Amino acid sequence: MRKLIIVCAALMMIALMPAAMAVTVDGDRVIDEWSDDWAFCQTHGTGYDPNGPSFGDRLVMYQNNAPFWFDIDPIDDAGTGFNDNLATVGPADSGSDIKTMYVRLDGDTLYGLCEVYGIPGDLDGNGDIASDPMMQDTAGNVGPDGQTGIGDAEYWEVRVIQGTSESRIWLQDNQWTVDNYGGTTLTSGDVYTYYNSVYEISISNLDDRGFDFTPGAQFELMIIAGAVGDVDPITGGVLGEDISSVFVCIPDPEIDIVKYVKGNDGVWYDANTPATGPVMANGSAVSWKYDVTNTGDEPLVNVVVTDDQGVTVTCLQDTLDVGETMTCTAEGTVPDPCDPYGNVGYVEGVGVVSGITVTDEDPAHYRCPDVPGLTPAGLMALIGILGMIGIVGLKRRD
Repeated sequence: MRKLIIVCAALMMIALMPAAMAVTVDGDRVIDEWSDDWAFCQTHGTGYDPNGPSFGDRLVMYQNNAPFWFDIDPIDDAGTGFNDNLATVGPADSGSDIKTMYVRLDGDTLYGLCEVYGIPGDLDGNGDIASDPMMQDTAGNVGPDGQTGIGDAEYWEVRVIQGTSESRIWLQDNQWTVDNYGGTTLTSGDVYTYYNSVYEISISNLDDRGFDFTPGAQFELMIIAGAVGDVDPITGGVLGEDISSVFVCIPDPEIDIVKYVKGNDGVWYDANTPATGPVMANGSAVSWKYDVTNTGDEPLVNVVVTDDQGVTVTCLQDTLDVGETMTCTAEGTVPDPCDPYGNVGYVEGVGVVSGITVTDEDPAHYRCPDVPGLTPAGLMALIGILGMIGIVGLKRRD
């Protein structure tokens, strides 16, 4: 279960993660671009295939104000009771109603993509931004993608949360504002919107902004889509925002090996000390087995089992999925006469995403038959025999 790569080097290894396709922050949802989301600590959408080659599409979202998880965030769930239509003019699919979320971690840059049901900037859900003055950029600023469309009445927000560190990027009136909490100094990096129902964002240099990137560290990415001017047509009250979160982890690979020796009685012994080992007969066959388990949160490759005494170990595979166990075997012969024996099994594997090498070891021992001892009567008889031999020898000499 030991990691060969120390924690301070983990970020370097994460930066070398293999990628199916690089993320291009252009506001366009390309499916292959998001097929590897690296979120090993949370549930994936039902389309996720851990065997690849396309590992999955989206993450399962947690809706903060309603304790439910969704592959796709339900439409009409964004009001005060989370069953209200944000759009007060057109159909339910306004640009303030979250649909799906994607997350990808590459080095210390967090990429995120959020689909909404309507068009970003279409607060009333009528599908037309240009004809609605309330939807227009009142300040006349062109957004990061060179387009206008997010007006003063709608906002869209991304929060990255980890313990006491929290950073927020907030879009309103087609302008990006960065607020920071917990002492962080985050900058927005490349941020784009696109009219094809997509917001897309990258947040870089997180390791320098008060966030922890050691293996197993967890982030919450919260998306908030709101409508400042969205008024309930019946009560006249302002409706709430649509809020969803996904959770991502830095991969934390681990491996475990347990070595056993098989006694002449057919029982497998987990003999970590000589005293717990079986007694083996002189010249008998001896067998060992090595149970290797992936106890981390990412698949392992290049899994190799060796023995410190040069015993040949046979394994049927060199990869392990999360939670998978394989059994390797080795054979030998007890010397005649027997010598008390112990050997150590070693295992090594590499995290398929993080590139971190993990190792573990476990010993096994066996004992030898006891040498028969002499009873007092037997000892006296032996002395008598030796005495008789001595007397005979003296007589012959005379």
